[in-house]
Amino acid sequence: MRQTVIAFIFSVLFMLVSGNCNAQLTINIRYSAENGNARKYVEEMESSGIAAKIRAIEGCLRYDYFFPADDPEGLLLIDEWENQAALDRYHSSPVMQEAAALREKYKLGGRQVRMFTPVVPQNNPPEQR
Repeated sequence: MRQTVIAFIFSVLFMLVSGNCNAQLTINIRYSAENGNARKYVEEMESSGIAAKIRAIEGCLRYDYFFPADDPEGLLLIDEWENQAALDRYHSSPVMQEAAALREKYKLGGRQVRMFTPVVPQNNPPEQR
């Protein structure tokens, strides 16, 4: 429940600051864990199909995990969404609760969130950027 409230507040703040609810969003979330729990979390997210369900949500453009070379207990999630409405669909979905439950199970903490919108429209060919 706490993650849902935080996600909702984050979404509302972004809309107020950006003034554009139709912009593509890229979100980087860095977590920390202990005793290999970051890797265990990702393994279960993938093997249980939760990550696949998130990737299947309309408007999800990317949902990928990375392990920082300088932090054996760290985890970086990069997810991209077509727009704020797509992100809101995810935040209000049952699969968000499933992911939150796994984060609690593996005691992921140290959460740092960064949100970005593209400077250059994404529909331009690379040579025009």
